[in-house]
Amino acid sequence: MKYESAGGMESDLLEKIRSSNTVVSTRICTVRLEKIGSDTVEIRPRDVGTHTQGWSVNEIPVQTLEEAIIVGMEIQARG
Repeated sequence: MKYESAGGMESDLLEKIRSSNTVVSTRICTVRLEKIGSDTVEIRPRDVGTHTQGWSVNEIPVQTLEEAIIVGMEIQARG
């Protein structure tokens, strides 16, 4: 993934989100992916404070929020 300051290059993930017309919203610790014509996907923290902490996407465990968003978008695409 690449990051630069505002006005520079954007992350690959951000570009994927924009091109898929997915709306990402948060409420407390839950991240929601919403896309017209697809079921809403919720991403939640799991095992907080343990060595296995990470995120859960429809009961699928992943390590990072970035991975969770990618998995969620794939679930919506295949939905």
